[in-house]
Amino acid sequence: MSKPTIVIVPGSFTSASAYETLASILTKQYSYEAIVAPLQSTARAPPENPATMQEDAAYFRGIIEALSSQGKDVVVVGHSYGGIVATEAVKQVTKPERQERGKSADGVVGVVYVAALVAQIGEPAIKVMGGQLGAVIKIMGDYMYFDTEAGAPYLYAGLPSTEEALEAGRKYTTIHSTASFLDRATNAAVDHVPVTYIHTEKDTIVPLERQNEIVENLKSRNAKKVSTITINEGHMPQTLAPDVLAKAIVEAITQSLGE
Repeated sequence: MSKPTIVIVPGSFTSASAYETLASILTKQYSYEAIVAPLQSTARAPPENPATMQEDAAYFRGIIEALSSQGKDVVVVGHSYGGIVATEAVKQVTKPERQERGKSADGVVGVVYVAALVAQIGEPAIKVMGGQLGAVIKIMGDYMYFDTEAGAPYLYAGLPSTEEALEAGRKYTTIHSTASFLDRATNAAVDHVPVTYIHTEKDTIVPLERQNEIVENLKSRNAKKVSTITINEGHMPQTLAPDVLAKAIVEAITQSLGE
């Protein structure tokens, strides 16, 4: 059986380039086709209209549909806010749903969440985040701005020095659409395909306790298989330890799909 293509959905305020090393490892060391693309909510800037979460999801759904039309199965990996987008993006394009509609027998066969926020149906991202933004996020009209100097040492905690954390923050941080945190979820991926949640044990952004709550919510739907893997990393493992994260993603695919 051929390996699925991995589609990586970035986290908020983070450029797609932050995941290129991870994608390269998945391809070169593990022989998976791995694709990472930017969130529309981070790709636009004033005076452009800000993208919504649904626009983020539609963009990635288009990527998934294109791959499925080529006869490829897909595993979607969502990091942080990207977990919300990934969940919405797979709506109607999972393999079981495509088969129900008489489409080709290809599509999304699994979802992997990495330190991810996962909204329940009807919830917006802001609710999953506890109803408020952190002090390092400033709203200026239609866009939000991340205070890199104040926030990067926490976001990239685990790098050898504060200066390296700041450098990573300056390199990979983007602005983010305000509207994207207000869209309500309309899908639950776990209803259709197995999911795996990769816990980041040293995370101070989405703490382990909150990650566990999200997993319990996934399991409470009594739908498809929910597996977990724990790595001893902080919130940005694609930068802190891309090799460790790549290994965990491959393990997740193997566990859920028997690859």
